[in-house]
Amino acid sequence: MPPADRNRPLTVATDWIEAHCVIPDGFRKGEPFRLYDIQLRYLLNFYLVRAGTPWMPDNPIMAPAFVHRRGLLIGPQKLGKNPLLAAQCTLEAVGPSVFAGWAGRNDGYACADEGCACGWEYPYARGEPMGMSRPTALIQITAFSQDATDNTYGALRPMIEDGPLSSVIRNRGEEFMRLPRGGKIETVSSSAQSRLGNPITFVVQDELGIWTTTNGMRDVANTQYRGLAGMSGRASCVSNAYDPARHSVAQEMLESTTRADEPVTDVYVQFERPPASLSYGNKRDRAKIHRIVYPPEVRRENGGHIDLEAIEAEASDLVARDPAQAARFFGNLLVKGGGQAWDSEHFASLAVTRPKVVPDGALITLGFDGSRLWDATALIGTEVASGYQWVINAWERPRMANQGWEVPIAEVDEAVDAAFARWDVWRMLGDPPYWETAIARWQAAYMRDGKPRVLEYWTLKHRAMAYITRAWSDAMHDGELSHCARSDRFCEMFVRHVGNAVRKDVGVDDIGDLYVVEKEASNSLEKIDCAPAAILSWEARTQAVAAGALNLPERPRSGYAGRSKDEIVARLRGDPWPIPK
Repeated sequence: MPPADRNRPLTVATDWIEAHCVIPDGFRKGEPFRLYDIQLRYLLNFYLVRAGTPWMPDNPIMAPAFVHRRGLLIGPQKLGKNPLLAAQCTLEAVGPSVFAGWAGRNDGYACADEGCACGWEYPYARGEPMGMSRPTALIQITAFSQDATDNTYGALRPMIEDGPLSSVIRNRGEEFMRLPRGGKIETVSSSAQSRLGNPITFVVQDELGIWTTTNGMRDVANTQYRGLAGMSGRASCVSNAYDPARHSVAQEMLESTTRADEPVTDVYVQFERPPASLSYGNKRDRAKIHRIVYPPEVRRENGGHIDLEAIEAEASDLVARDPAQAARFFGNLLVKGGGQAWDSEHFASLAVTRPKVVPDGALITLGFDGSRLWDATALIGTEVASGYQWVINAWERPRMANQGWEVPIAEVDEAVDAAFARWDVWRMLGDPPYWETAIARWQAAYMRDGKPRVLEYWTLKHRAMAYITRAWSDAMHDGELSHCARSDRFCEMFVRHVGNAVRKDVGVDDIGDLYVVEKEASNSLEKIDCAPAAILSWEARTQAVAAGALNLPERPRSGYAGRSKDEIVARLRGDPWPIPK
């Protein structure tokens, strides 16, 4: 049969997916996986065979046989992007993903010829492109974090285990799978890049909208693209709508296909944009946007999995907290995120109207963060019962300070000692850099039941810090926390530090963006240290509540209560005065 005279999709590939993959979770777990129209359109374009491609049985043309060497699907949250990638991984692993010539009369594909006992067959139409499996498939599932790789890999395992492919792909581990003929599927993240450089024939890249130069994921992408070129492989990518301010790999890919001067034509991008005339902040417009970006076939009333009422509930909640993120996450809109982490005016509105004095002996938690020379240092308290936060003390470098200025360590020690003396401190979390010795000293000094009440919490561990930052932010927006009155001498500093904090995005999960906070620039004079200290104090309060601290029998007040400064200092120097249990 002569080569086709036009580009034609490898439809045996999409039919094979529906015959071999099953729904990985939910009430319909284990039922046949049926591609939505939006998924089918993406795959038919990804596996579009170039017209005139010759068939060479002894040396088949692989990636260049297809019109597109790379694909990118940009869509809102919960659209079904990860199950799509998982299904594509099975196809690239053991299915007909490679061009095998143009069909003649009576040609067909039979699973029995490929070592699959399911009995499925596919009759080709004359002139249709045929498919075959790769002799050795080497696949990487890639995302910024290990948790994010699990979004695809976690769908892949049941998709195989609960369907006919369980007899074909038998070695299925927690982090990788062994494939027939020496192939492999493995995961790669920013913290597990040792696998980069391995030979690869197919790559899944998830969350491409947060792959940037700053977090090192652009280098990951480029390394994988080079590896694919050497093995005649291809990449399939997905992303939520990206933040144009981040200059991500997703942005670069989309813009390369739309530029006026020599656009890239061998990258397929599927991106359903709502009309610019609709405002995501307007509830009625938002409903119209959702009906556009979540097409009819994915909606529950049409047999899909999406409930638009549930999407609206999630979206409206996020709009109140972060409208730009909500527009990207659920509206599929390219909206720049605000540089500020929080609205300082909103935080200022949470100040109590009258000065509040936390009573002596009250159960509280502490958060500590700071520098020694160039930035501020803050000690923040949180009343466990009420969620009230206040600055116990803070030290901020004066703008006109001389070169020798540094945070007075003795004053910091005194403030910590006084806090433990006055209140019942359930736990204190402190960021160690520059204060390792001081924190170790506090750990030794303040124990309960043989366990330290002062613990290290490294704010540089961004993933963990992002989750407790979100919890504090949620508490702020839900009105769960309050803070010191405007007349408090530290209130202005507290509000200013919160307003100075700038977001640094570190990933995405099922709820939304994950971010930590930092200064606008490393040499900025605008300090933020009260913010991370407040976050640490709030996390300590969360731990206290989770441990049942609010429901414990009444304990005697701290043994330091009512003690003089001299007595406290004597205790720190080794005086046997006991700390009550």
